[in-house]
Amino acid sequence: MNAPRKRLAVPIVLFCLLTVLLIVAGVGYYVQTDRQIKTAAAEKLAAVADLKVKLISGWREERLRDAAVLSTAPISCQRIVPYLETNPETAGSDPEIEAEIKDWMNSIVAAKKFVGGILLDAAGRIRIVLGPGEPVIGSQIRQDLSLVIPSSRALLSDFRTMPSSDNIYLDLFAPVPRRNPSGRTDGVGVFVFEIDPTEFLYPLLEKWPEPSRTAETNLVRREGQDILHLNNLRDRPDSALEFRVPLSSDTPAAQAIRGKPNPVEGHDYRGRPVLAWVSPIPETPWLLVAKEDLDEIREPLIARVSSFSGMIVVLWFGFGIMILFWIKRREAVYFKNRYETEHERLALIQHFEYLHKYANDIVLLTDRNHHVIEVNDRALATYGYTREEMERLYIPDLRPPQTRGDFARQLDEAEKSGSLIFETLHQKKTGEVFPVEVSLRLLDIGGARYYQAIIRDISERKRAEARTLAALREKEVLLREIHHRVKNNMQVISSLLRLQSSRFSDAAVREAFQESQGRIKSMALVHEKLYGTKDLTRIDFADYVKSLTSSIFAFNQESERIALRLDLEKTFLDINAAVPCGLIVNELVLNAFKHAFPNNRPGKITVELRENENDMIRLTVRDDGIGLAEGIKPEQSESLGFQIISLLAGQLEGHLDVRREYGTSVSLFFKAPVYADRI
Repeated sequence: MNAPRKRLAVPIVLFCLLTVLLIVAGVGYYVQTDRQIKTAAAEKLAAVADLKVKLISGWREERLRDAAVLSTAPISCQRIVPYLETNPETAGSDPEIEAEIKDWMNSIVAAKKFVGGILLDAAGRIRIVLGPGEPVIGSQIRQDLSLVIPSSRALLSDFRTMPSSDNIYLDLFAPVPRRNPSGRTDGVGVFVFEIDPTEFLYPLLEKWPEPSRTAETNLVRREGQDILHLNNLRDRPDSALEFRVPLSSDTPAAQAIRGKPNPVEGHDYRGRPVLAWVSPIPETPWLLVAKEDLDEIREPLIARVSSFSGMIVVLWFGFGIMILFWIKRREAVYFKNRYETEHERLALIQHFEYLHKYANDIVLLTDRNHHVIEVNDRALATYGYTREEMERLYIPDLRPPQTRGDFARQLDEAEKSGSLIFETLHQKKTGEVFPVEVSLRLLDIGGARYYQAIIRDISERKRAEARTLAALREKEVLLREIHHRVKNNMQVISSLLRLQSSRFSDAAVREAFQESQGRIKSMALVHEKLYGTKDLTRIDFADYVKSLTSSIFAFNQESERIALRLDLEKTFLDINAAVPCGLIVNELVLNAFKHAFPNNRPGKITVELRENENDMIRLTVRDDGIGLAEGIKPEQSESLGFQIISLLAGQLEGHLDVRREYGTSVSLFFKAPVYADRI
């Protein structure tokens, strides 16, 4: 009886161990999967929070830019400042000016979708009101006015409710500045435009990138020892600026304010456990809370655990059944496996011997001292040795003297990684040297170290390579010669235009010839740059612009009173993009010389070149001259120069942007070309 019991003890112990392992594995699987699912959910919440923070911050910055534009509008200094400087208590306002200002304010309200607006003077008196009724200037607005008027800086207020209604608004303060005799700027009044957050902010907060029963985004701020919700909650309508939770609670926002790092686990306003990511809105007291119920987050975990538990139960019962048959079948299985393994080994040996003997590549087997112990027929035919001669050689003997010094280094690399592929030179019995590619692998046979080398003669490949190289060099020489001759021909054309222009006394005709001559020079300069560069597929456009503008300034009589400023990033273009870009620079710089600085006016011309991370290139020519006349559009102008610029921009599939602030600025935006491999 002892023998059967001993045989039975082993599977029983194994069964018990398996049971314990399955329980540990189940618990470990649950903990690990729960951690992974929470991590994935936190990453999703972080991405949503980051996106919405960027959108809200961008919206704030856009509103502040709107306020800055309103403050510097031409009507501000022409009409609004004089209007606000008059005292309505001692002198009546001009009805026409007041109507003009109100019409302008109404257009701003309509364009920006504001709720309404008012104009206040420096004393806080209401001068113009848009909309019915008389507005109430509460303490919060007056506090904001005390910050805006002295500093003349735009301000976007916090959320507030109207005293006469439950509607929620934000106020955009746009100061009306005035330059005093000392040269400093002070505020004479301020525009206050009411913004309805339901137009953008609330819909943005309510949207979620994918369907979810519980996911939600809240905007909150600290108010004393409470946290105030600034938008309506999913399960609490009309809670904006009404619903508060104590700062001492374990809501995600309260924990974040107390210093808890993201992600935050806690209970939300419903008392339900949630996972959240809390991010501050820059330059505001607002916090954005992106949260989701842990129950919904764990739904995939429950499904996985159910499946895993079922699999464990099946495995447990299955292993128990297998234990019953294990004792009776172990010997039969053992011998069966031994037979099959031996059969496969013999078949593999026969297959290897066949490949080894008839392979097209050289196959060598050496011992740890690199002594050749086995070779195939291909090795004997290639090196010219007999089998007995090969088996007396060492691997370094098959190399010419000049490559034997690399053997130790290559062997060391193979030892580190277990294998190595490299190129070297081998030597036949006759002394003929030929290039080879060696695939070296370390083998462990019966506990002993061996090296197997599969060697391929690559003489024909090397000869072919010497032929994708001689042809390439010949084509490079030919391309350089073509660029050189094109440049010379363009210079001849330029000289012919100069000679032809000397036959005319009409200044307009001579100027037209000179402009055409400048355009040809700009194209010739591209070919000159390509002729001198190492890479014929592209040109350093920043260097090209330096040369082109230097040439223009050198031959222009006005250059003594006009300064040149270059702000150029290293950018590479192919010839198809460089030629039209060069012509555009030529036209814009010459146009600035001709029209921007009349009556010997001094000034500056700036050329900028930028390329962003999206491969979008911006080329800008700016001057601080008298500015382009209002109403002139380059794409509709009858000027030959502007027509050429518009056509060239179309060739680049780009677009032009014309600005008239402090002079004239023309920018070309186009996509950087993708360089294709050339032969």
